[in-house]
Parts: sequence; C-alpha cells; structure tokens
Amino acid sequence: MNSGIYRINELLYQALKAEGFKTITFGTVSEVDLNKQSIYPIAHLTFVDRTLTSSTDSFNYSLQLLDIIDVNSLDPRESKNDLRLTNNIEDIFHDLGYKFNRAWLSFKREAYNLADVEDSITLTAGYSEAQNYLAGYEATFNITIPNTGDCD
Repeated sequence: MNSGIYRINELLYQALKAEGFKTITFGTVSEVDLNKQSIYPIAHLTFVDRTLTSSTDSFNYSLQLLDIIDVNSLDPRESKNDLRLTNNIEDIFHDLGYKFNRAWLSFKREAYNLADVEDSITLTAGYSEAQNYLAGYEATFNITIPNTGDCD
C-alpha cells in the first residue's frame, strides 16, 4: 500500500479545516450529508478513480463544497438593487470559492515534495432550492505520487 495517499488526504483535510470548513467527510457521493445534520459549510471528498503506471500512482478526486441557502423574507420588488438576490447564494459562491482557493494553495505548498498537484481546477457551481436548500461547488482534480511499489 502506498502510504503517500494517506498523507495527501491528511494534508487536504488540514488545509480545508484551516480555511473554515466545519465538517469534512470522505466517502461515496451518497454519503454527503444532505439532511443538514452536520455543521456547515462542509467539504466532501470522494475517490473517482486511480491510474497506476510503473513510476506513478495518480488519484482522481471529486470534492463537493456545500453550504446552506438562507432565504431572505425580502420581496425582490422591494430591493433597491436588482442584482441582489433574496437568498445568500451569491455569498455562498463567493465564500466557498475564496475558502477553497486559500485551502488549495496551502495544500499545494504542503504537498510540494510529496505529490504532483494540478495548477488549475474548475469549480462547477450548483444548487438545489427545491430539495435541500444547499449551494456550492464541485471540483475534480488529479494528484500524482511516486509509485514506490511498497506493499506494507
């Protein structure tokens, strides 16, 4: 087993926690806490796939960053600014993007000698007002570490 991946997961956890993600979970997509029993904002990490070569071990991750939509009672017709929403979705996207950017840069610095980490990541925005009132981003990225061939 390549112990480097455990260190990578720990570095990701530490970077996300340091930037204010209250709950950080790992597992399948079905394990994301949509019932809002966790403290938000949350980050949920999932392995997507793994590619082995004779010299490298590459892990593809999916990361979901979510927060609760807070609906304002303000009637949009009463707003003095047509761009302001009657909920905090705009704030969620700004806040989660900012926190993730700082966490990602911190992670890259810490993982510099351990892994090859992508320079750019696309954050795909999404939200569901109908079902669970959550908004946030999903990011997919690859992290490549040396394949040491260790089996212990």
